[in-house]
Amino acid sequence: MGNLRGLSVFIVLTLAVFTSARPKSGPNQKCKSGPVDLVFLIDSSRSVRPHEFETMRKFLIDILNTLDIGLDTTRVGVVQYSSQVRSEFSLKTHSKLENMVKAINEIVPLAQGTMTGLAIRYLMNEAFSPGQGDRPKVPNVAVIVTDGRPQDRVAEVAAEARERGIEIYAVGVARADMTSLRAMASPPFEDHVFLVERFDLIYQFGLQFQDKLCGIDLCLESDHGCEHLCESSPGSFTCHCLPGYRLNADGKTCSAIDLCAERKHDCQQICISSPGSFTCDCNQGYHLNDDKKTCSPIDLCAEGKHGCEQVCVYSGPGIFTCDCNEGYRLNGDKKTCSPIDLCAEEKHDCQQVCVYSGPGVFTCDCNKGYRLNGDKKTCTPIDLCAEEKDDCQQACVYMGPGVFSCDCNEGYRLNGDEKTCSPIDLCAEGKHGCEQVCVYMGPGVFTCDCNEGYRLNVDEKTCSPIDLCAEGKHGCEQVCVYSGPGIFTCDCNEGYRLNGDKKTCSPIDLCAEGKHDCDHVCVNMGPGIFTCDCKKGYRLNEDEKSCSAIDLCAEGKHDCEQICISTPGVFTCDCNKGFKLNRDKRTCTNMDMCNTVKHGCDYQCVNTPGSYHCICPEGQLLQDDGKTCGTCKSANIDLVLLIDGSKSVRPQNFELVKKFVNQVVDSLDVSAHGTRVGLVQYSSRVRTEFPLNMYHTAEDIKAAVMKVDYMEKGTMTGLALKHMLEYSFSEAEGARPASRNIPRIGLVFTDGRSQDDISEYAKKAKEAGITMYAVGVGKAVEDELREIASDPVEKHFYYTTDFSAINTIADNLKLNVCPAESQGEVEVKDPCACENLVEFQQATMNSLDQFTQKLASMAARLEQLENQLLSRK
Repeated sequence: MGNLRGLSVFIVLTLAVFTSARPKSGPNQKCKSGPVDLVFLIDSSRSVRPHEFETMRKFLIDILNTLDIGLDTTRVGVVQYSSQVRSEFSLKTHSKLENMVKAINEIVPLAQGTMTGLAIRYLMNEAFSPGQGDRPKVPNVAVIVTDGRPQDRVAEVAAEARERGIEIYAVGVARADMTSLRAMASPPFEDHVFLVERFDLIYQFGLQFQDKLCGIDLCLESDHGCEHLCESSPGSFTCHCLPGYRLNADGKTCSAIDLCAERKHDCQQICISSPGSFTCDCNQGYHLNDDKKTCSPIDLCAEGKHGCEQVCVYSGPGIFTCDCNEGYRLNGDKKTCSPIDLCAEEKHDCQQVCVYSGPGVFTCDCNKGYRLNGDKKTCTPIDLCAEEKDDCQQACVYMGPGVFSCDCNEGYRLNGDEKTCSPIDLCAEGKHGCEQVCVYMGPGVFTCDCNEGYRLNVDEKTCSPIDLCAEGKHGCEQVCVYSGPGIFTCDCNEGYRLNGDKKTCSPIDLCAEGKHDCDHVCVNMGPGIFTCDCKKGYRLNEDEKSCSAIDLCAEGKHDCEQICISTPGVFTCDCNKGFKLNRDKRTCTNMDMCNTVKHGCDYQCVNTPGSYHCICPEGQLLQDDGKTCGTCKSANIDLVLLIDGSKSVRPQNFELVKKFVNQVVDSLDVSAHGTRVGLVQYSSRVRTEFPLNMYHTAEDIKAAVMKVDYMEKGTMTGLALKHMLEYSFSEAEGARPASRNIPRIGLVFTDGRSQDDISEYAKKAKEAGITMYAVGVGKAVEDELREIASDPVEKHFYYTTDFSAINTIADNLKLNVCPAESQGEVEVKDPCACENLVEFQQATMNSLDQFTQKLASMAARLEQLENQLLSRK
């Protein structure tokens, strides 16, 4: 069957080659189309398989064979493209057909993506330029051959190329998209758009394209009657047959050539015919040799195709029987074998035990306590005690064949191992009656004794404690303390301490030793007794230990006008902020801060009691320094960036991605209460580089971005979106509550197709109120980027073919939106509107002025009341 398939492919390819060369009637006759500059733009993406590319290479050569090639007639250039564009030769490179054919045969496919728009722009700007051989006032014709959907935009650049006068033919094969072909081709589409199911049918376009260049073809315009193929020539045509067929005498119909029937073969056994060809086969029990002609008998045993468990016996071509090794017998299935067990079949002469030793083999053995005799069949009982094979420490007792037990001498008992003996220790076993200490004297013998501090009584078993204090055997100067049998310690009376000799005593001075807990002064009153006193300016508290400073200010014993500053028993006067102390060191005078200090207010300084504040004119906002005025700041947002760290990005491009992130950060007003930024990197897994609440300045964020390590591996964009929704915008990672109406923005940066589904979490993110931006580079898929981006998609979706151009995208990104744009349940004023900020500022300053005036009034009233109280005293 493999030979038949190969033959069918050969016929199809021959058809393509033959019919594509149909317009020529002789080796020197060419299509006279007039001067034309013709460029072929061929798709060499990875989806074009090697054999398909070879068909396309042949297609190009066959079309060139029909053209009148020359610098003054038809000039030809060839450009291939995938994710990049490469010119194989320009319009001015070759003037001879053989040189072009050689260059086409040397083309190596790029095998990457399908950037058709990029290729058309190269065609327009480079291939059809005077520097590449384009001639003025000569038609420009481009033929685009592709097998897939473009990964970039083609409509705009193709329209621009057509406006420059380039006539475009779009040829789609297999997976090509008709919408994209129409977007590229020149009108009318029925003459310039061509779509076939597979590459081996591409020759049909060659016929149509050739007719456009060379004029009327009788094979197409007339009823030629050829059964297979029609070959045109100027004003005439001839019929031909497909390979494997011969033309009949009528010059139009064809008959299949049967080489088997005509005996034009060299098969040894069987010939199988196909038009113009044949294959050989063999009879049953034989297989075809490598020469595809002769046959050899099949030895199923030698080839291991028998199923026998042990032995295969060759019985002829394709025939065998099974057999078994010695000690085995063949089972009923005639393939498997079973071992012969002579013990189980009782085919032995053992007296006691038969032991299976393998198929057809056994040995004899004896029961426990018996020994095999020299005949290897009969058994004799074993007396281990008589043979001294008992390993008993003291006595062996015979219990039967091969069985014994051990015993011990008097005063000893058998141990747990039932072999050795141990002496009986009545002390260790507690069988002695001693109150305190039992002394082992030998097997079964002991005496009693007492612990230290005790003496043995007359019964020689019980003990009594010795009290050295009661017996006056201690030497203590003051007190003897009984501490236990035979033990004592010395102590002292209250107010005394035991000396180093542990017997004599000395009086205690708690003041001298600092063991008094007096706040200021300790006074010694005798051994172990003291009283407390205080320093000048302090009085002793009720606890008779601590001291309190005498506060003349708190007790009202001063004449300060505003502030009294106390030290123990003494005071000084001071003034409130905005006032200064007079020379009498008691009264105060108010100060005009706006006229006496450098306030630095940009617009106007306003005095307050003891201080001042700055205000701005209507329409402007007081800045963070509290002095200068300006317009509104950027809105506050929570921004999380998802950056693609897959292997396809490559290290050098990943550095450009980090610079892109920092360029975005530079456009934001970053602070703890302003814009917050978080960064997540993803590949086959997802990693939070830093959450929203980690950094509060643009400098810290940019430094952290540059330290991020490149992950590599896959592209799980869907998993990254899930992580962003469930973790990155959580309050635990720094996202501010939704009730505050702070906009949440997510930005996805990727260079390729996601390896998982993005639809679910792209939708959920937007439903959660997150504004999504999608930025794609290189092989990024436009449909995925558009699905991620928020509406309107045109304002939230960006794409570029090269990493070096992403800085332009960063410049165009507009991430600053006011909180009023977010979907909050409560209507709030736009905090970005200057008039609202100024209104809030002015209202706040008015409230502060009113509050300050009330405080000043209250202070004056308190001062008046205080003076009245002092006058009454």
